[in-house]
Amino acid sequence: MRAFVTGASGLIGSNLVRELLAGGCEVRALTRVTSAPAALRGLAVESVTGDVLDDPKTLTNLMRGCDWLFHAAAHFNYRNDDMLEATAITGTRHIIEAADSAGIGRIVVTSSSAVFGSCSAPVVRTECDKPSTDFVEPPYILSKIRQDKLAEDLGRERGLEIIFACPTMTVGPHSAALGPSNGIIVSYLNDPLRLTYPGGCNITSVQDVARGHVLAASLGIPGEHYILGSANLSWLEIHSLVADHCGVEQPQIQINQTLAFSAAAFEEFRAKLQRRSPLVTREQARMTGRYYWYSSDRAIRRLGYKPRSARMALAEACGWLASSPHISRKIRATMLLSKEVYIARRGEVADEAL
Repeated sequence: MRAFVTGASGLIGSNLVRELLAGGCEVRALTRVTSAPAALRGLAVESVTGDVLDDPKTLTNLMRGCDWLFHAAAHFNYRNDDMLEATAITGTRHIIEAADSAGIGRIVVTSSSAVFGSCSAPVVRTECDKPSTDFVEPPYILSKIRQDKLAEDLGRERGLEIIFACPTMTVGPHSAALGPSNGIIVSYLNDPLRLTYPGGCNITSVQDVARGHVLAASLGIPGEHYILGSANLSWLEIHSLVADHCGVEQPQIQINQTLAFSAAAFEEFRAKLQRRSPLVTREQARMTGRYYWYSSDRAIRRLGYKPRSARMALAEACGWLASSPHISRKIRATMLLSKEVYIARRGEVADEAL
C-alpha cells in the first residue's frame, strides 16, 4: 500500500506519516519548498516538492502509483488571511481533481470537529450537528466548513470515496511550527498572570488523530465524518493540567471576553514588534466562553478508535515542547516537569528509536 500525504510537515501530517510507516505503508509526502525539513528528518519517506495550489496536472503526476490520499494540508491560524480560503478551497479542489485523474481509490480529508459548531453552554456535539446560527465562527473554521462542502460535492460528482477525519484540538510532537493547538500550552506558560477564561474544548493526542486517519482510510464509509477527540474539558481544567505537568502556578484569575480581547490585541501588537506569530489573536478571543465539546462515539464504534486520556495527551505535548525551541530558556528555567511528562518523553524516545 502506498499513501500520498499533503501537509506532511505539519502537526497532523508529520504524525500521520509516522503512523503509516509503522503500519508498513510506503509514503510519498508532499512538502513545499518553504517547509521545514525537521518534521520528517530521518524517516524512510519519499518526499516530493509541490503545493496544493499547483496545477492539478502537476499534482496528478506526483500522485501516480498511490492507493490512498490523505489531504492534511491546511493554513491553520485564527487571523484573517487570504491563504485560508486559497488552501481550503482552491487547494482541496486541485488535490481531489488530481487524485481522481491519478486513479487513487480512497481519499481522507482532514476536516475539523469545529465544522459541527460550538455552544455557549457545555453541550456535547456530534457529527449530526450543524454550526450555531447565533454565533459567527472565526475565519479558519468557516474555511473548513466550506472545504467540507466542496469535498462532499466533488465526491458525489466524481463518484469518489472521500472520508472526513475531524480532529478536535490536537496537541503533541513533531511539527516544525508551533501552531495554535500547541500554542495554547505555550501561551499559558508565557503568561505571568496565569489567566484562564470561561468555555472549553476537547483535547486529544496527535498520535491518536494520526491513527484515526488510518482507521478512516481502512474502515471508513465514504461520505461519512468521524470526530477524532478525547475528553471535553473547561479551559480552567486544561490550564490546571498544564500547570500540573509543567510545575508552574495554577490559574489565578478567570477573565471575560472583553478582557480576553484586550489581552489578545496586546499580544498581536507585541508579536508584530518581535516579528513572530502571535500566541493568541482577537479572533480566538471572540471564542471565549464558547464550548467546543464533541463526542467521538462514531469513530470508536465504527473504526475502533481508542484515544488516550486528555491528561496524557497534554503530558506528551508538554514533554515535547519543553525540549523544543518553542519555549524560551527563561520560561524553561521556571518549569518542573511532572513524572507523567517524563514517562511520556521516554515513550516518545522509544517510538523514535523504533
